[in-house]
Amino acid sequence: MEYQKLLIAFCFYSLFIIFIQQSQLTYAGQHLCPRDEAFYLLQFKQDLTVDPNAYHCDNKTRGKTLSWNVTGDCCQWDGVTCNGFTGHVIGLDLSSSCFRGTIHANNSLTKLGHLQRLNLAFNELNDFPLGNSISELSSLMHLNLSASGFADGKMIPPGLSKLSKLISLDLSRNYIQVARTTFTSLLQNLTNLEVLLFDNVYAPFELPKNFPSSLRKLSLEGTNMFGSISDSQLFHLPNLQMLRLGSNPLLTGTLPNFNWSFSGSILELDFFYTGIFGKVPDSIGNLHSLYYLNLMNCHLFGSIPESIGNLTAIRELTLSNNNFTGNVPSTISKLNKLVHLDLSSNHFRGSIPESIGNCTAITELTLSDLSSNHFGDSIPESIGNLTAIIELRLSDNRFTGNVPSTIGKLNNIEYLYLSSNNFEGSIPGIFTNFSELSILAFDSNNFTGSFPYSIATLTSLRMLELQNNLLTGPLPSNISGLQELQQLDLSFNYFTGATPLWLFRLPSLISLSVQDNQLTGKLPNELKSKYLEYLQYGKINLSYNKLHGEIPDWMLSMSIDRLDLSHNFLTGFEKQAWHSDYLSYLNLENNFLQGPLPLSICHMINLEFLILAQNNFSGSIPRCLVNSNSFISILDLRMNNFHGEIPRFLPTGLQYLGLYGNQLGGQVPRSLLNCTSLVALDLGNNKINDTFPIWLEKLQNLQVLILKSNLFHGPIGSLESEFPFPELRIFDLSCNGFTGTLPSNLFKSFRGMMDVEEEKKGITRESTRNDTGYPYHVSLVIKGNEFDMRITSIMTSVDLSSNRFEGDIPNSIGSLSSLVLLNLSHNSFRGNIPSEIAKLHELEALDLSWNRLIGEIPGPLSSLTFLAVLNLSYNHLAGRIPIGKQFNTFPNDSYCGNPDLCGFPLSKECGNNNESPLEHDDDDDDDSFFMSGFTWEAVVIGYGCGMIFGLLIGGLMFLLGKPKWYVNFAEDIAQQIVAKKRTRQKKRRQRRMN
Repeated sequence: MEYQKLLIAFCFYSLFIIFIQQSQLTYAGQHLCPRDEAFYLLQFKQDLTVDPNAYHCDNKTRGKTLSWNVTGDCCQWDGVTCNGFTGHVIGLDLSSSCFRGTIHANNSLTKLGHLQRLNLAFNELNDFPLGNSISELSSLMHLNLSASGFADGKMIPPGLSKLSKLISLDLSRNYIQVARTTFTSLLQNLTNLEVLLFDNVYAPFELPKNFPSSLRKLSLEGTNMFGSISDSQLFHLPNLQMLRLGSNPLLTGTLPNFNWSFSGSILELDFFYTGIFGKVPDSIGNLHSLYYLNLMNCHLFGSIPESIGNLTAIRELTLSNNNFTGNVPSTISKLNKLVHLDLSSNHFRGSIPESIGNCTAITELTLSDLSSNHFGDSIPESIGNLTAIIELRLSDNRFTGNVPSTIGKLNNIEYLYLSSNNFEGSIPGIFTNFSELSILAFDSNNFTGSFPYSIATLTSLRMLELQNNLLTGPLPSNISGLQELQQLDLSFNYFTGATPLWLFRLPSLISLSVQDNQLTGKLPNELKSKYLEYLQYGKINLSYNKLHGEIPDWMLSMSIDRLDLSHNFLTGFEKQAWHSDYLSYLNLENNFLQGPLPLSICHMINLEFLILAQNNFSGSIPRCLVNSNSFISILDLRMNNFHGEIPRFLPTGLQYLGLYGNQLGGQVPRSLLNCTSLVALDLGNNKINDTFPIWLEKLQNLQVLILKSNLFHGPIGSLESEFPFPELRIFDLSCNGFTGTLPSNLFKSFRGMMDVEEEKKGITRESTRNDTGYPYHVSLVIKGNEFDMRITSIMTSVDLSSNRFEGDIPNSIGSLSSLVLLNLSHNSFRGNIPSEIAKLHELEALDLSWNRLIGEIPGPLSSLTFLAVLNLSYNHLAGRIPIGKQFNTFPNDSYCGNPDLCGFPLSKECGNNNESPLEHDDDDDDDSFFMSGFTWEAVVIGYGCGMIFGLLIGGLMFLLGKPKWYVNFAEDIAQQIVAKKRTRQKKRRQRRMN
């Protein structure tokens, strides 16, 4: 008892002493935080710059250091944590504090020797904080510098490896460098490290082997690491719970057997976008604790092992963008905790297992996401059991049959994608319970029937895609209540009837497409001004229908971005006024619009695409529309009746200028030189009177140059640029008055028609792909027929026909190895056919007819396996026609008018005997060739002489009657002709028999 009394008394005495000491401290006005450490923090604050415009800054976080002042207790300051007994500052959390600048090596922060936690994440620092002096924070256990904005090329200081007590290190989401030696020393010295996060750090080193055995979380995402992971020590760390190696495409190897030391403790594995290849081992089923697995965008193949069903703890499983094949194993139904499944962009086949309905916890099921799997058959009815599902993607597969009605049980679904399959029948009325549905995509199937009226109940719907189906009937009027609808696409169906007014009364609509249907009647003429405010910065596409009448005034002044009414029967235009300040894309192609363009069209100051082709517009092109300050990049005025001259000044951003088929005269404006982005220039079929605009050679992006059917004249001239026309793919000067010889270097730099290695040519070929969304159109003569066609990357053509070019065909034409069409006909080219033409391996049509070419047809031309059209007629060619491959398919017409040619397919055979060139089998062809060589002077002389001779003979016959000598002379000539013909036929039969 005495002992107990003494013990109780001692305890009370101790508590009393502590109370007195605490009271004395408080009474004396001393702070719990040591004065020197408070001073260090205030000095640290002064050295920092708080920038309210910093990337991660907001009003809630930028005031962290506002509470730091000389009168307060630093342990009460925001972001500061103190030891409860000693008062030393042990934690500093200044994440998202809007800091910007550099924390230098001599900063007072190094004086906080008791600091255990430092968090400077989500600021904008110029360099690693404290540099090498970071080693002075010897008590530091947790360091978080995630997304601290380090500048490119900065290095992690070696002093970091001296923090021997460090447990957690987070350098994720930065763009700093880590030297190999620094990283190795980190792993050798930081033996207590449990968490290492290096996401998006630039670390050019192989995967090291010396990892601390205490590691629990390791993330090396986006570190540019390379090497094989197959036998890495990583897979023998006993305490590892999280391993993230994603975004390292140079990491290779195969997944090892999952009989690892951590197989019982691992929770997360992430290898997305790496070079890992091979099959997923069956031993993956040993990872019973795994709840997150991401193998997206690797190089894995084979089937998914049945043991995947053993991952009963897994919640997220992502295997997308690989080369997996086979069926989805039925054991996947055991994953009853799964909330996210992504098997998209693989080559799975067969049907979805009926047991998928057992995964009732799934909230996001992605079986194909805009890419190719090969699932077939019908969707299992059990899909309706996944009532918790939020997103269901079954697009781009081979599903057939009807959409199962059980999908109507998915009451929580928000996103439903069934596009690009082979579904058929009517779209089922399953939408009455889909109160949360936001996106419905049933496009690109074989759905029939009318518009599903049950869609009108989807009050939360934002996007509806039903395009590319077989839907018929009128558009319903009861979906005007879809107040949230933003995107509606009903194009490429068979909808009929008038365009309902409700289409333009949906308050949230920003994109409307009813392209390529059978809508008729006039566009709604009246729309209240309050509805015009709804369609802002969106698009309307009603092209390829049967609409007629005038374009309503409200449509020309509403605040939309894109308007496409092309390929209809619309009329009017000349009296309408344009007021839209927002319109950037206007397509009225192929209508019956007429009259001059009103000057009010110039008020559309943001217009970039103006397509008015194939109408009846007249007058001149308004200069205010296409001045140098205009934003127009696509101007298509083809097939109209515009006259006058091409405007002198053109928009400098012009990429396509289509003026084909008008009445424009004058010269080609030299201001085109300022249009450095010009890709296609089509001035064909006008009345332009000019010489060849040789200065166009300086336009480095020009791919299409068409000057056909104008009044151009004179020689092409000498090319001055080192690399003229480097991107040219279509070159058409046909039907003009060009003269002279072709420059020998004309074709040498047409790189757009060549297959060349870019690095060997000394110039950089810039991308000239049309990124405007509008397909360039041109009119080309292909195999004898003229077509209005879209320009594609594989179309290459040179057409210089129907001019007065002379001299030899340049041998440099053989360098155009990608050329498809070559037409040099109806000129005065002389010499031999260049054997270099045999190098044009892609050539499909060759026309050299109506020239003065001599010599034999080069035998190597028979190697042109794609040549479908050949015309060498009406030249002076001689010798044997090549045989073999395509040459065995060309008819006689390909060679007529060349009397000295022989061999198949001509009836004239080639032999050793010298036959007279007058002996031809086809008298009609001979006559044609004979007549083709006469000039008009020879015809007049011959006609005059013949007339005099005829009058003389006629007079003699009138005086003497029918003289016998004349009759005998005529009969003798006829008999000689018949005898010669029989002799030739006899010789031919004998040669065949031999």
